[in-house]
Amino acid sequence: MPRGKRLVTQHLEDVSWMILQNHPQLVSNMIKRRAGVYALYRKDSLYYVGLASNLMVRLKAHLRDRHNGLWDRFSVYLTLRDDHIRELESLLLRIVAPEGNKQRGTFVKSQNLHPVLNRLVFEHDADQRAALLGGRVALRRQRVKGRKARGKGALKGLVDKRIPLKAWRGGYEYTASLRKDGTIRYDGQVYDSPNAAATAALEKPAGGWGFWQFKDRSGDWVPLRRLKGR
Repeated sequence: MPRGKRLVTQHLEDVSWMILQNHPQLVSNMIKRRAGVYALYRKDSLYYVGLASNLMVRLKAHLRDRHNGLWDRFSVYLTLRDDHIRELESLLLRIVAPEGNKQRGTFVKSQNLHPVLNRLVFEHDADQRAALLGGRVALRRQRVKGRKARGKGALKGLVDKRIPLKAWRGGYEYTASLRKDGTIRYDGQVYDSPNAAATAALEKPAGGWGFWQFKDRSGDWVPLRRLKGR
């Protein structure tokens, strides 16, 4: 929220329901036709949370509908506008889950991070298992990660320590290094892809996956594309 902007402009908390019956006009003069979020309580426990574009009308309705007699105190939180209170209501419902609310709050465009966390935990566990078992398990894991990697950062996570890279072209040997974060260091500069590093070395557009080479387990220099299982 931008600095200086307010969500709640006024609030009235922990008031007996009887004020709506005995002094409805006094409350109406304060709340008027304002929008906001309200909460109904029963014996100091939250019973129901709702939103309304006209709070006074909604509160009076709850004296006659299915909630009648199930709450004894209420709070209201007035907002300047009503275009954001539905999300606020959903947030409250998902956190406190009042017994009087039949529906659970829903968000319009919020991303559910649970699948993302599940994937990250799976990837982390797979990396640890590969590091512990080594050998073919580690090689297979490396190739799986290589096939998934795309574009910038495609080498990230493929090596657990800095490794030297070399390339030969026109009788000249080029040297560089692949870092743990997937970047390549060449001639004092860091590049985010093999292509970028090869282009810098040759001073013209070049494909880096075949240009740069690294030592495999047999001690042979092989194209960098082998890290991705190509």
